[in-house]
Amino acid sequence: MKDLHFLALDGGGTGCRAMLCAADGRELGRAIGGGANLTSDFKTAHDNIHAAIGDVYRAAGLPQSAMSAGIAVLGVAGAEIGNAATRLQDGLGFAESLVISDRKTTIAGVLGKRDGTLAQIGTGSFFVSRHGGVTRHAGGWGLVLGDECSGAWLGRELLRATLRAHDGVDAGSPLTETVMNDFDGDANRLVLFARDASAANFAAYAPRLFSSKDAGDDVAGALLQSAVHDLERILTVIESGSLPPLYLCGGIGERYAELLGNTFRGRIAKPQGDGLSGALSMAMELHADR
Repeated sequence: MKDLHFLALDGGGTGCRAMLCAADGRELGRAIGGGANLTSDFKTAHDNIHAAIGDVYRAAGLPQSAMSAGIAVLGVAGAEIGNAATRLQDGLGFAESLVISDRKTTIAGVLGKRDGTLAQIGTGSFFVSRHGGVTRHAGGWGLVLGDECSGAWLGRELLRATLRAHDGVDAGSPLTETVMNDFDGDANRLVLFARDASAANFAAYAPRLFSSKDAGDDVAGALLQSAVHDLERILTVIESGSLPPLYLCGGIGERYAELLGNTFRGRIAKPQGDGLSGALSMAMELHADR
């Protein structure tokens, strides 16, 4: 195919990244865009993805009409739910394209064909372990029912702890006081924020937990201890007695490295790829299989 090229996109609740490569794998350009969770907000995700695609073609010095010669794989949060993937794919305009869950592209980028355990923990979370030809999955069900240990989960739990401290049900701390001050001490304003908050809005509070824990904040320490306990339990279940390399990925996942027990910490390995590189490898495989 004349002017053949590959587009890879990795989209999550906080943002999306796009990369364009020539037929020989040479990188032509990159772009970043806004949040892209097809289940949480299809229209916003759709618009942000299309904007990122336009930006990456501009970064590569190519007209967007060149899409007709492109092979694209888009790994996007929420793509596996309902008909979200089909709705997005129908309007793309590539020579060939595949819209799949960002879980699949991240697994392809981090694990490839190798054994290992992946804890992908950013705004949301999912967990997968492969050993001896057996793959086990957990999580990835979104903030309402899951996303354990994620940035959004941590932020939501911090706001919940802040309200409980406000009511005198649990002890407060400097962190809960600071959070309450964000809403001018008005619990109603906090509740209204939470009512309309996206997963990314909740996740914006997560970094405060880690910095406050380091400063000795009791509430931050307790919340992170609970998250670590949950994380270790999930990993233990999906690993089912195996002890493969452990990859902690995502902005929040990396923060757990120093908090895990020795059994887990001693197996932490550096990933060789990510969701973007996984999407690229899948795009090349998609073309090779034609």
